[in-house]
Amino acid sequence: MNDHVNEPPRPTHARTAWLVLGALIAVTVAGIIALRWWQADPVPTLSPQQFYEAREQWEAAEPANYDIEIVVSGSQPATYEVQVRDGQAEVALRNGQPLRQRRTFGTWSVPGMFSTMLRDVQVVERSSSRNPDPTLPRLTLRAQFDPQYGYPARYRRIQQGSPVEVSWQVTKFEVHDAAP
Repeated sequence: MNDHVNEPPRPTHARTAWLVLGALIAVTVAGIIALRWWQADPVPTLSPQQFYEAREQWEAAEPANYDIEIVVSGSQPATYEVQVRDGQAEVALRNGQPLRQRRTFGTWSVPGMFSTMLRDVQVVERSSSRNPDPTLPRLTLRAQFDPQYGYPARYRRIQQGSPVEVSWQVTKFEVHDAAP
């Protein structure tokens, strides 16, 4: 009697190779999809119109007295803390250390942040004009604004074709009724 009658057919080497190849392709595709999902940027692309609207919202609601903390990442990562009183940056710290030049205090106040963003928005506007300047960097800008005040809660500046990228996130924003 034949003992091999009820055994399933053995796969050939070609069939095994195709099964392994199919499994590798499936794992690779799943990995690419997972990586893209993981790296997806939750910060929306910034249009010039959105920038101007947020800046107007800030100017309409701007509190005279506030404390703000911003975490910056990129080539020069740091945490900035600024105290604004009567509309002026009075105290500014970088990684817990006071900034030395008073003229730099306002850089990380909300108007200073809008000023930085404005330069980038203007580059994007000139780059998309009828006669773009080929010497301008190609920028992708992303931002989220605070719904109540309009300050830039998150910002990313990506220079295409370059590893240069800067981003910040406001981690604290406290409004004070009056200057102490």
